[in-house]
Amino acid sequence: MQSLITQMWSRKQDRTRRGKKTYVCFIICLVFILLLSLLFSISIGVAGGNLKILLHTLTRMDRFSEMGRIMLEMRMPRAMAACFTGAAFALSGAVMQGTTRNPLADAGLLGINAGAGFLVALSAVVFPSISSMGTMLLAFIGAAGAAVMVYGIGMGKHKASSIRLILAGSAVSALLTALSQGISLTFGLSKELSFWTAGSLSGITWNQLFIVIPWIMGAGITSLFLGERMSMLALGEASAAGLGINVISVKLLGIGTVLIMAGASVSLVGGISFLGLIVPHSVRRIVGADYRKVLPASALMGAILLVLADVAARMINAPFDTPVGALVSAIGVPVFLGLTWQRKGAVV
Repeated sequence: MQSLITQMWSRKQDRTRRGKKTYVCFIICLVFILLLSLLFSISIGVAGGNLKILLHTLTRMDRFSEMGRIMLEMRMPRAMAACFTGAAFALSGAVMQGTTRNPLADAGLLGINAGAGFLVALSAVVFPSISSMGTMLLAFIGAAGAAVMVYGIGMGKHKASSIRLILAGSAVSALLTALSQGISLTFGLSKELSFWTAGSLSGITWNQLFIVIPWIMGAGITSLFLGERMSMLALGEASAAGLGINVISVKLLGIGTVLIMAGASVSLVGGISFLGLIVPHSVRRIVGADYRKVLPASALMGAILLVLADVAARMINAPFDTPVGALVSAIGVPVFLGLTWQRKGAVV
């Protein structure tokens, strides 16, 4: 009997080790694909260029061509913005789904992007010379306000259901988007805000990145440490509390990191919806439901998806830019419709 138990334990340990090795290999592959995607994004464009010119520019910073200058000052900030904001949107979606236990949670679907966008549009009128830090702060306040509105409307007698939250998020998003468009039309800002509203990476500078990236990284790293607690929270709030988890603090910290990542990202690239919905669900199909694995993989896959989507946005209608948010939404809408139905047509 003892030998049988020993054999079973040994097999379980072997499976765990194989699972860890497979996950590590998967993460390494994602990192490699992300690096290739960044090199590809920086190397190609309407003005030309290739990998050889990029490598020459990076190795000889004191002497580089006009094409090298375009790569360093225009394409590289854009690619880095796509990388960090893509990771932030995907990671915020995964954290929201984990803390709220709502499989349809996403910063765009729950009105957070629209809230951030509304205050950014308003600041363009009230404070036309506001700094990038001020814009990001207002985006954060708008995101927090929208989240409070959505949860206030979507809460039932005891807790908010998935469908109630989605309906509340749709209503709040429609209201705030309409107000943003009204502001842009009234004050003649339609052209300036149209691409930003649809989600665009055009015209991003290094100075903007230096302000936004530390906030995204700080909130992102903090959220990664919540992985184990969110996995326990998935068992149910009562079970998580029984295991010694402070449920309220985990939820507050999770929502706080989401607001920072979403607010900072929206202030930089505008509202890009569905990324936080598509990526976490795709990752769970590969690595399982353990949030210790889901969160890092979601961040990497979100970065890859937005970098490649931005390349496609630049090349589809060259030399004009296509809003990258439109491309992501074209993928996200069918995925969202599929996720709202389970087997036999039952609503999630």
